[in-house]
Amino acid sequence: MNISTESASTNNTSPEKWTDEEVNSWFQKKEWLEDWEPTPDASINIRTFAIEYHKNPKRWKQTFSFLKETDLKNLPEGKHELDGEKLFIAVSEYNSKEKADTKYEAHKKYIDIQYLISGEEQMGLTTLDKVKISEPYNAEKDLAFYSFEGGIYQKATSGNFFIFFPEDVHRPCIKTKESTPVKKLVVKLLTE
Repeated sequence: MNISTESASTNNTSPEKWTDEEVNSWFQKKEWLEDWEPTPDASINIRTFAIEYHKNPKRWKQTFSFLKETDLKNLPEGKHELDGEKLFIAVSEYNSKEKADTKYEAHKKYIDIQYLISGEEQMGLTTLDKVKISEPYNAEKDLAFYSFEGGIYQKATSGNFFIFFPEDVHRPCIKTKESTPVKKLVVKLLTE
C-alpha cells in the first residue's frame, strides 16, 4: 500500500511535529470548517489553530456545525451554552466605537472565535510582547486589558471571522468610517 508522506505525517503525528507545508495543507482543505461559509481571517495563527483543533476536534466540530446550521441573524443576545462552561457563545448588539473608546484585551482560559453577524468594525491585532497592562488579569472574567496604540487593523464583516488564542491580543469594536450597529457572536472555547 502506498501512502504519501504528507498523509502519513498529518494522520499519525501531532501538529506540533508537522512541517509548515503539512499545516498549510490541513488548513487550506478547510474540512475543519464543516462547510460554514465565512472566510478565516489571514491573521489566524494556523499552527496554533491546528494544535488546538487536534486537542479537541469534537468541540471544534460542534462549534463550526452550530455556526453553519443555526439562523445566526435571529439568535438572541446573551449566552448560549453548547457544552456548559467548556464551550459557549455570547451574542451582543452594540454600536461600533471610536478607537479611543476601545482597549486591547486578551484571555488565558478561553479561545475566542469572533464573527460579525451583521455590521462591520475594525479589529486591532498585536502580541503580548508589545503591550503594557492597563487592567490586570481578572480570572473570573478571563480578561486583561492593555494599552498600546500600534498593531495591525483588519476589517471584520459577516464575510470573515477571527480566532484569538491566549497569546493573541485584540482590540475589537472599532468603527470603520462611522459608528454603526453591530451584531456580534463570540464563541468561547476552553483551552485544554
